[in-house]
Amino acid sequence: MKLPSIRNVRPAKAAAVLAVVAGAIFASVLPSSADVSAQSPSQTGIRVQSPAERLARGAAVRVETTVTCPAGWSNYVNVRLTQRVGPAIAHGQGSAYITCTGGLQTVDVFVAAYEVPFRAGTAFASGSISSGTGTPAYDDREIAIVNP
Repeated sequence: MKLPSIRNVRPAKAAAVLAVVAGAIFASVLPSSADVSAQSPSQTGIRVQSPAERLARGAAVRVETTVTCPAGWSNYVNVRLTQRVGPAIAHGQGSAYITCTGGLQTVDVFVAAYEVPFRAGTAFASGSISSGTGTPAYDDREIAIVNP
């Protein structure tokens, strides 16, 4: 098998290879200090963490959430809990007011039981936070409730 020499390469093909190589060299010497986070708004999101801590013999539960939202923006983080306790249903809701930093933040939300106290075990949690665009962010999941 005979390999083509450099003299047999067509000018168009050589120009294309040269353009790719020149582009790679040019891109490698450009400053890479552009701050993308300063150019685009922060997204809003929430994550309900597990486990949650049972307080006051089940009268309340401390639920840790991780949220992110645009810097300087303020609103409420809301959490609802539902748990089967024997033949009854324990449920409650809580909220915490925050001022956003633009990064990840840990927020404790205290959920008070309405009628039936929470117990250690599995519960369903629904967390929400409104966004600057009007569309709230949600996180729905099973979590563990543990005794302190």
